[in-house]
Amino acid sequence: MTKPRASLGVFEETPPKQEKQGRGGVPSYRVGKVSMPFWIPKAAKRQLRVMAAEMETTQQQIVADAINDFFKKHGKQPIA
Repeated sequence: MTKPRASLGVFEETPPKQEKQGRGGVPSYRVGKVSMPFWIPKAAKRQLRVMAAEMETTQQQIVADAINDFFKKHGKQPIA
């Protein structure tokens, strides 16, 4: 005879937290934003990742801060 299998319920985890959705199923933190893919050297990407970890922030926040600094430098409103 074969052993009965364990119920899948034994392995269930709590469901992941659902993000609030904006228009078109877009997460609320992305509403009004666009993606900007660009190419940088591999070493720069690695350094950015390390610095984000050291600073306990995200790479996205570091880049947004850098863009805002660029805007300020050129007399524009920081909006990133």
